[in-house]
Amino acid sequence: MNVLQSCVLNTPIEANRLSLNPAAQQPHFEILDTQTGQCLGRLNQLENATHTVELFWGKGGFMGMVTSPKGGHYFALPGSSVSVGGVELSLPGKPITGNPAKQPSSPKAYNPQTHSVQATILGAGLATRFERISGDSTHYSKPAVPLAGQRSVIECIANNLVAHGFRNIMVNTYFKPESLMASLTRCKDGQVTYIHEAEPSGTAGGLRKMLTDPQYQSLLDLNQPLLVVQGDSVTDADFSELMEAHMAQNALLTIGCQWVDEQDVDKFGIIVTDQSGADGQSGKIVAFQEKPKREEAKSRLANTGFYIFSPRSFPLIVEIYNEALAKAQQNARQAGVPVPSEVALDFATDIFPVMLQRSLTQPELGAFWAQKVEGYWSDIGNPVQYLETIHDLYAGKVQIPLPEEKSLYYRDGIVYWEGAQAMAQAEQAVLQGNVLVALPFSG
Repeated sequence: MNVLQSCVLNTPIEANRLSLNPAAQQPHFEILDTQTGQCLGRLNQLENATHTVELFWGKGGFMGMVTSPKGGHYFALPGSSVSVGGVELSLPGKPITGNPAKQPSSPKAYNPQTHSVQATILGAGLATRFERISGDSTHYSKPAVPLAGQRSVIECIANNLVAHGFRNIMVNTYFKPESLMASLTRCKDGQVTYIHEAEPSGTAGGLRKMLTDPQYQSLLDLNQPLLVVQGDSVTDADFSELMEAHMAQNALLTIGCQWVDEQDVDKFGIIVTDQSGADGQSGKIVAFQEKPKREEAKSRLANTGFYIFSPRSFPLIVEIYNEALAKAQQNARQAGVPVPSEVALDFATDIFPVMLQRSLTQPELGAFWAQKVEGYWSDIGNPVQYLETIHDLYAGKVQIPLPEEKSLYYRDGIVYWEGAQAMAQAEQAVLQGNVLVALPFSG
């Protein structure tokens, strides 16, 4: 088998980013970054190899995927090696050992809030930075990927919401919804309803549909606050405490924030407050900075993607959307193109700037408040962050229940999805470093 024919070089962001060159020690090949000339690793496939290889460079960076004829996948990140089925793949790099800034947490007693029963989880993202771990390789949406044994990321979010009194949970779906819905059938004591989107409608699209679409308007109680949580968040945050702060401030809108290290501010949306909160960091929002340079950051409060909207905000969101739709329709008519019946709506670009201005000019509506939240929070934006978060989980840094048989899912630093370790053992796989072994979603 010719390695140049059996290995797929997949570079969707930049064409021809990767190349394979014969190494001095045949029949190995060096994996090269054609832009820098850097050697990213080595690959060897024997003549009788049963497994195939894809080398992938996408928004989430560089990784390899070795696929078993049984359908399973060995995902190799830089800092790993995989030897299985006649394939030897070695990718140099640093080991992923968890986030050193996160400290082991202790269980915290809390009283579930009683101000609202409704929350929504954003589950419709395309997860372009998470390929190939989610998507067509495994048929999982990113929020549905396993986290703690069989329990998925979104299942853990839903269970935390229910524990804090949010029993009515709305989830918008678009990409690979079957896996997401299957994992939420195990949500404890919560009622989960879905907003199925035929096309992406923006981060605020699900909320907008609950406010304007007759098909979904019955889902939302217009007299209660609504908590919004990103579907790719791993957290044990105290949502009750966040809601209590929101109510105490009589806020129009509250964003949950966490204090991040100075060297990490360029990775997050940063929020600047007047520091009027009791902790000296929370307060009325005065500005936003999207991933600022470290020397330009005016704060170290990062936006966690936890939002609480008061009932007073709902008419404003409808107003913002109607203005955006009218403008898009006018532009379409002038350009002589089909007039849209809907437009996408985003929290960061469309809603927050208007809300901030309204809160400043019409203080009777309530403050646009940023509240620092305690507890673990990680955004699994890309494969490295996903593995880092799982290392944190098994190190006891987040209060999410671990599976009873932990070694079936996490062994010698290797992460396994349900049933994947048995496949790896049967195939006599030799694995080291930053490796995830996954089986596709099967329903």
